[in-house]
Amino acid sequence: MPPADQEIDAPTANAPGDAAAGAARPASRRVPLWLVSVVVGVLAALVSAIGSWTPSAWADEAATMSAARRSLPELWHMVHHIDAVHGLYYAGLHLWFTVVPYSPFTLRLPSALAIGVAAAFTVVLGDRLAGRWTGITAGLVFAVLPRVTWAGTEGRSYAATAVVSVVLTLVLVIAVRRTTERSGRPWAWWVLYGVLVVLSGLLFVYVVLIVWAHAVTLLLWMLRRGGPGGRRSHVRAALWWLVPTATAALLLLPFVRLASGETGAQLFSLPELRWGPLLRTLVFTVQFFMSAKLLAWVGWALIVFGAVGTVVVPRLRLRAPAVEVTLPVIVLPPIVVIVASQLTHPLYNARYFTFETPFVALAIALGLTLVPWRVVSALGLAAIVVLAQPQWHLQRLPTAKDSSTWAQAAAYLTEQRAAEPRGTRDAIYYGPLPLHVNRTTEFVAAAYPEAFAGMRDLTLERSAVDLGQLWAQRRSAADPLPDLTGVDRVWFVGQPTDDAPERMQQQLVADGWRVATDRRDGGFLLRSFERG
Repeated sequence: MPPADQEIDAPTANAPGDAAAGAARPASRRVPLWLVSVVVGVLAALVSAIGSWTPSAWADEAATMSAARRSLPELWHMVHHIDAVHGLYYAGLHLWFTVVPYSPFTLRLPSALAIGVAAAFTVVLGDRLAGRWTGITAGLVFAVLPRVTWAGTEGRSYAATAVVSVVLTLVLVIAVRRTTERSGRPWAWWVLYGVLVVLSGLLFVYVVLIVWAHAVTLLLWMLRRGGPGGRRSHVRAALWWLVPTATAALLLLPFVRLASGETGAQLFSLPELRWGPLLRTLVFTVQFFMSAKLLAWVGWALIVFGAVGTVVVPRLRLRAPAVEVTLPVIVLPPIVVIVASQLTHPLYNARYFTFETPFVALAIALGLTLVPWRVVSALGLAAIVVLAQPQWHLQRLPTAKDSSTWAQAAAYLTEQRAAEPRGTRDAIYYGPLPLHVNRTTEFVAAAYPEAFAGMRDLTLERSAVDLGQLWAQRRSAADPLPDLTGVDRVWFVGQPTDDAPERMQQQLVADGWRVATDRRDGGFLLRSFERG
């Protein structure tokens, strides 16, 4: 059986790909890398997509749809007040829904496709840094990581951040190699690197932290003096890196200033971070493994074994570039955000680091492929799949997202309205959102618009589009109802509180209305009124 890692193309090794090729099977009999990566990518996309239509939508996805349904000029107006950090993603979803009809599944489908693309590039990066088998293993590990299978079912930008981070790093590796070997127009790769840094920042500003990790990687390569030309060639590569990085930083500065000015409105719900068990759980388990504690222990152990084994075992030292790439990306960004959270205000959320998952997968793959027998690696990979499966299942339950039962409430409303006499004119009173009573069920209407289509809004004071906000300005429960002339039925949808729906019901009853239907479902009260 051939060794697990044979074909390496690392930027700091003396043509290790050539050295390994002699021990590998003939090139004509090898499966092309592009085909292997595509197969792994398709598999990863399917793993994420299957069952993604089942969970009810939740608040973050409702925000996506509130933004994505606007025209591009309206969206441009909005991002100058709120959510600039997600503006590029919203624009992409806006274009997506000009050609694809909306449903919770089609909202999440781009994320599943992005996971497939990220998996494919993880294979390519792993192949270049540590060999074909390690690359394939990394792509498969990536496909089943709980944070990845969660992101693939989420109508947000997190899956896309995994794509840009792995592609950006792959471009860095190629650019460094071309620079140190003085071959193949390295300037073009550095230009591409700069463009991708800007794109990464516009997609989700936290991804830019990977550039600092790249700086550490370049420093390690300079200190190790590997590759053609020794230290001098890597100093030259580092200087090349500075040019697109500095240019991208200058281009992103206005955007970062805009986004940072909106953090108070966006991050107000993040808890204050304190050094202790909660923070350790978030970083050690939740950040990449969700609630799979055993998988977290196995994953981190493999990361440590892979890194140490690569340094200690002579036959594996050609894989050192993989360690020098992955560990800075895994370690540095969370440290920066946690320290910043301690010094300023809460900035940490475990899901914000989804962009690191390709590197976590590659680091785990280094541990899985420590031994030269692929059957052992395959058994280890199978164990990871088994440990990850319960998380995959939990993520596809109807109430998987923040215990949301929005789909059931919307289905009931749709059913009741369909049974009304033809021509019935409905009005909606958006009550408090279950589990988030400071919000309203306008969130539900954003995620399930067909259930609320054509209803007159009784609580609207000023629309979200006019405000340049995600959500409208609304009357309080203490305010009187507007004139109901022309309305045949009034619906209250929301979580009951001391004021809602009691105050509006008192006014309706005083005006001759009566309760027509009444249903409680998963925290929702769905109560309709008709004229007596």
